[in-house]
Amino acid sequence: CIQMNVILLFSAIIHVFSIFPQSTNAFASKRSITHNINMQAKSNNNTPTMTDSLSFLSKICGSLKHIKRTGWIRSQVPLPESDADHMHRCAMCAMLVTTQPPDPRDDYTLDQYKKFHPSNVDGVKLLRMAVTHDLCESIAGDITPFCDSGAVASKHEKEDAAMVEIRRIVGDPLGLELYELWKEYEEQNTVEALYCKDIDKFEMVLQAHEYEERYLMIAQSVQRDEDLLVPDGEITPLSTFFITTNDSMKSPLFRRLDQELRDKREILLKERGWEVTDKERQQY
Repeated sequence: CIQMNVILLFSAIIHVFSIFPQSTNAFASKRSITHNINMQAKSNNNTPTMTDSLSFLSKICGSLKHIKRTGWIRSQVPLPESDADHMHRCAMCAMLVTTQPPDPRDDYTLDQYKKFHPSNVDGVKLLRMAVTHDLCESIAGDITPFCDSGAVASKHEKEDAAMVEIRRIVGDPLGLELYELWKEYEEQNTVEALYCKDIDKFEMVLQAHEYEERYLMIAQSVQRDEDLLVPDGEITPLSTFFITTNDSMKSPLFRRLDQELRDKREILLKERGWEVTDKERQQY
């Protein structure tokens, strides 16, 4: 009986050793397949490399520091601001919306204003949208309604293509978020997008007023615009920026700030001998 048990034990050991190499080879084969799948996944992954991230920060974000805003160039403003300058203060405006308590002077009780109450706004999304809304201009350029008709007609198409390229450079998930934030801003269907548009317009007229404070010349007694002599380093009133935004603000907060700014501007212009037309005042 003992001999029989010994024989059976050796038989079992031999059987195990006979299949072990085969099991080892199968494991090795499976490990090799898994390795190949992982390598393929890595090669197809949209995770940005260091070079992609550097290109995004340098060639996309960095270029915004050097793109001068078209409207100020057209108006011959000395030392015009860049896109990056504009978006930085836009970001500060966005933080103002939800970080500070609502101002009692802003009435949110009417139906058309209820959605603008700060408690209904995603402050994080608004801030991220504010620093993204003009990112496309790093590639597409700053196209305004006063550019040539061809550029204006293709503005959205060029900006969309620019955001697609930016997404490719930086990679997802950030690339996708940037594209979706820009698209949401363009479509103007959410309260964050509406606030961001208010911010964009308000920051522009605020900057216009600051340029007038710094560079506005004293009015001359001339009958025709072509006779007006503008000294180097000075400007005439930047009326166009106030006319094109006289009914743009949607939220109670930025309607109030815009009115305060226009009142202040009117005093400045009168002090320097200029008249303010009704079109330069709010039209609500």
